[in-house]
Amino acid sequence: MLKKIKKLLQKPQSNLPMYNVLGEENGTYELVKTFYEIMESDPKAVDCLNSHELINGKIEDEVKKKLFMFLCGWFGGPNLFVQTYGAPRMRGRHLQVQIGQKEKDQWLYCMTRAIDQHSSKLKRSNKKIMNNSFTALAMKIQNH
Repeated sequence: MLKKIKKLLQKPQSNLPMYNVLGEENGTYELVKTFYEIMESDPKAVDCLNSHELINGKIEDEVKKKLFMFLCGWFGGPNLFVQTYGAPRMRGRHLQVQIGQKEKDQWLYCMTRAIDQHSSKLKRSNKKIMNNSFTALAMKIQNH
C-alpha cells in the first residue's frame, strides 16, 4: 500500500503551486465550500456526512474552516493550519472517527465532484494531480 501512496503523490514538475493554480485563497475556499455542500446534500455521501458531528444536519463551520486552512498549506500556499493548530498529523486527528472504506470512498466522491465543478479553472492534468493527492490522503486517514 505504501508504494501505491507514494506513486499517487508523485507530481509532474509545475511552475506554480496548486494553491495558485486553484485560485489561491478564494479558489481554495470555493473548493471547500462546494465539497461540503455536496456532502451535506448528496444521498451518496450520507455515511461520510454522518461520521461528522452535525448541527441541524450541517457540518460545523469550525470543521470546514480547518479543512480550508489545511488545504491552503497543503496546496503550497500559507500554512494557516500549522500556524494555528500545529502539525496536521491527519491520521491521528481522525482516529476518534471510524473511517472505513465506505466513508473514504464517499469523501473522495464529494471531493472529486467539487474538483469537477471547478473544471473551468483547472486543466485535466491539475485535476488528476489533485485527485491522486486526495486519494493518497484518504488512504492514510482510513482507519477501519
